[in-house]
Amino acid sequence: MRGTIAYLDTSAFVKLLIEERESSALRRELSKWPDHVSSTLLVTETLRSVRRSGNELYVDLALRLLDSVNLIKIDEMLVKQAGYINPPEVRSLDSIHLASALNLQQELGVFLVYDQRLKSAAEALSLPVASPA
Repeated sequence: MRGTIAYLDTSAFVKLLIEERESSALRRELSKWPDHVSSTLLVTETLRSVRRSGNELYVDLALRLLDSVNLIKIDEMLVKQAGYINPPEVRSLDSIHLASALNLQQELGVFLVYDQRLKSAAEALSLPVASPA
């Protein structure tokens, strides 16, 4: 049985803020999952991303939308787990997302991601990956 949690990586979350081709499909997929979760890393990565857009309205929207996501705190144990994520070529910040998702165990229903490198790493770890389009 799959869990009830949808884990959002930043590449997915930003599509909820800035309309892209996949945004509607992502919203439909999210509506199937009662719980939306990510690492606290999502806050930093999202704000950095939307600030690059140059549109300050996205920053306000991002802050409101971030309030709807349950955030997993990054602690010493999590960063150590992230350090051991395979393959070793996985980028450091991506490994934090992966370790956060792996800690959800049976509660995780789907790992939503659009970044191809992170998607490949998540699939290698047998996470239930989706990139709705």
